[in-house]
Amino acid sequence: MEKTSRQKGDLLEQIVGRLCAGIENAKTEINAKITGRSGVTRQVDTLIRGKVGAFEVEILVDSKNHANPVDINCVDSMEGMVKDVGANLGVIVCPAGFTDGAKKRAESANIQLYEIYDQALGNTKLFIPLRYIEARISKYNFEISHRALGPFSLAGDSSRWQIYAGDKVIRADEIPAYIWNKEMIPQEKGDYSVKIGAVKIVDIQDNNQIQYCDLSVGLIVVEDYYLKLFPASFLRKTGGSRKEYFNLRIDIYSKKEDMLKNGWKYFQSLEEMNKAADIENQPTGVRGVLFRNHYSIVGPNT
Repeated sequence: MEKTSRQKGDLLEQIVGRLCAGIENAKTEINAKITGRSGVTRQVDTLIRGKVGAFEVEILVDSKNHANPVDINCVDSMEGMVKDVGANLGVIVCPAGFTDGAKKRAESANIQLYEIYDQALGNTKLFIPLRYIEARISKYNFEISHRALGPFSLAGDSSRWQIYAGDKVIRADEIPAYIWNKEMIPQEKGDYSVKIGAVKIVDIQDNNQIQYCDLSVGLIVVEDYYLKLFPASFLRKTGGSRKEYFNLRIDIYSKKEDMLKNGWKYFQSLEEMNKAADIENQPTGVRGVLFRNHYSIVGPNT
């Protein structure tokens, strides 16, 4: 169903608001009213207030849902409002772009011009392939060495071990999470060996069974590979480098089934995922985007 002009205009303002909300130390207000030096109350689609260094700044953003490129009159109007309210910068956003006259006028008027693209606005069909890698511990084993004189024995069931390592008292099945959260191994695919060092191990079913030994842990870390195509939503600044500012609302889930249910596709190798991500007409600013989730493991009893 075709969106009405009003619906598209409302959506455009929402998109601009979300994109501008990412500015550091800034507060964004949609459909803000601000009184100028003339005493006239002005309404602006998006008002951004924040700091640049020690200086307070105000930025006015006006979104135009025009079928044709914005002309010089809109730039003149924005310049007048910026001067009246004492703002630091004026921004005009339009999905249809701008006339050459508007672009030249904006250069001398301290006005920045942006084109906005979104599938809901009907002016792009681009998708952004986002690649996500999540590492996890697949297997682990213990290596114990004992150099003291006398007998040495441990319960074959490691769930009975209570391990005293430094100032920590942990169970055997908590050791992998302990190593992971202490960043003693990289959070990426590989086989790792970690030397915990001298520890005391107590049998929780027989407190008289106490052993002192050196503990090392071998861990195998594997990676899961996911790919999802996100509808492109981005701003492009006119003139100069035509830099693009993307709005990606990424959803990540802790369980594989939830990832698959919400549109992520699973791959068994990085090569397979990269091949599937190589689609046509990818925006230059996000080509090859890949990210990893750096996180902590919650142990069995925490």
